[in-house]
Amino acid sequence: MKKSIFVFSLFVIVLLFACNSGSKKITIGYVQITQDPVLDVAKEGVFRALNDSGFVNGENIKVLDNNAQGDFSMINMILQSFQSQNVDLIVTNSTPCMIAAAQIIRNTPIVFTVATGPEQVGLKAIPDNLFGVYDLLRADEFVGLILDCIPNLRRIGIPYNNAEPNAVYSVEVLSKAFSDRGITLITASVTSSNDIFQAGQYLVGQRIDALVAAADNTVYLGLQVLSKLASEQKIPLFVSDPLQAEKGAAIGFGANYDLWGYQSGIKAVDILRGRASTSNRIERVTKYDLTINRKACTEQGLAVPEKVLNKATHIIN
Repeated sequence: MKKSIFVFSLFVIVLLFACNSGSKKITIGYVQITQDPVLDVAKEGVFRALNDSGFVNGENIKVLDNNAQGDFSMINMILQSFQSQNVDLIVTNSTPCMIAAAQIIRNTPIVFTVATGPEQVGLKAIPDNLFGVYDLLRADEFVGLILDCIPNLRRIGIPYNNAEPNAVYSVEVLSKAFSDRGITLITASVTSSNDIFQAGQYLVGQRIDALVAAADNTVYLGLQVLSKLASEQKIPLFVSDPLQAEKGAAIGFGANYDLWGYQSGIKAVDILRGRASTSNRIERVTKYDLTINRKACTEQGLAVPEKVLNKATHIIN
């Protein structure tokens, strides 16, 4: 019965777009966890995909653009507002927004971007109205990259927010990948970006060889603080997000956010065109980048091997 209701709602959206002469626009509710230039890149990718397919904000679609400003409780309020306004489609940016939408929204299609896989963050039942693109974190490849740069790596530190399911998942998979190679992983919990400096100082005191930040919205918000500490202590900082290298990390490896957003945007287009497929409604991101920040590498005492430089997608001088 629930699936039938959802299929009918998709039909209504398609009929609205096909038959309406322009007097009524399709309404899309957009919610993002926080104001961050990296997440904004994915957002631009989503709406570029819509625009390229003829869904133009202000012409035939209306976008309700919302940002939770890092307040997790605000996400639920925004989603409830979308429900009261009877939006036709919801787009979420970040894992917390995706999880909240999957738990709250039942009959409106949801498209997510920049998120860990629904199953990996504890969604036991994936609702029929959830579509999107996720990243599982290529942990073995990421750890291998760090070892290429620091062959004698023995101890590594990760600050993370244990209230973020995506951050918890990342620490779990990285912990196994490091453990398999005989490397000790030391963690430090943070609850807000204000905790980053203290967490970083604690990790430095544990005689670590490198720092890592992985799939963590809270830590990424305070990454410049962590980068400064890494430079002062000559400890290389690696991130699982290539764009975060622009904030002072030495090396970033992970999904290409622009194409991640675009890939998710195509999901939204398929829904609005009535072409949404149940067989591939949730897919993995397809494009990964390796970004090297030369200045940060020098400041953090990291000599990058030639074989790593040769793999770089982007180099920041």
